[in-house]
Amino acid sequence: MSDRRSVGPAGPSSSDAVGDGGPPAPHRVPADPAQLSSMHGRVVERLGSLIATGELTGVLDPDRIVAELGVSRSLLRECLRTLGAKGMVQARQRSGTTVTDSTQWALLDEQVIRWRASGPRRFAQLRESLQLRARLEPLAAGLSARHQDAAALDALEAAAVRIDRATRARDPRLMIEADTAFHRLLYLGSGNQMLARLAGTVHACLQVPDFQRYQRFSTDTAARHERLAVLVRNQDVEGAERLSGELMDLTQELFLNAHDEVLGRSAATPR
Repeated sequence: MSDRRSVGPAGPSSSDAVGDGGPPAPHRVPADPAQLSSMHGRVVERLGSLIATGELTGVLDPDRIVAELGVSRSLLRECLRTLGAKGMVQARQRSGTTVTDSTQWALLDEQVIRWRASGPRRFAQLRESLQLRARLEPLAAGLSARHQDAAALDALEAAAVRIDRATRARDPRLMIEADTAFHRLLYLGSGNQMLARLAGTVHACLQVPDFQRYQRFSTDTAARHERLAVLVRNQDVEGAERLSGELMDLTQELFLNAHDEVLGRSAATPR
């Protein structure tokens, strides 16, 4: 196995790799406790995070993994099948199980997003997720205005109110929770099942520490979210699409400016 470190039960420290030439190593994104409630979940979490951060590569050595993790071969096979379904490993007769290139991974999978958020390509993932949302979120907002899901509309307005309260209270945790809920609801209320499936992807991306670190809220941002909720409620499809697009443009600009600022500080810091 050509991994560069142990796969034992102790969690690895954050990688020293720098994403896209960016700032110091990220904090690991904690798993949902439900994903760690079984040995299967814990082994998948361990191996998946090591693969995503580039700490586990090449052909895997099942004997070593079994010995270090203290699990059975049958459990390891089940875990590798789970990772195989995410495109992260591939089993071949005679050559064994090999870690695949990231281009083959299920990049919209919530666990994969979280694992990659601690890896050397985390800034590329943030940039790509914003590009995707910039195209899809206005569509989701317009469809939500057309579809008029009563429960989703009520929840969207409530989330907008929480964004405003959090902004006034300068409460970062509440801001992130409310903002995440708001944007997920645009997808869930769209009436489009494929877009609704992306709500989890959006949730995962918004939970990434680097995104939260660069996100900025202001009274203007809160007001824009409240106006968007009103436009969706009033069935103003074009207005909802336009304002959602403006929100995404501002989000992308904030991220890129913050990223450039961090890169500038990193470049100016003596090594």
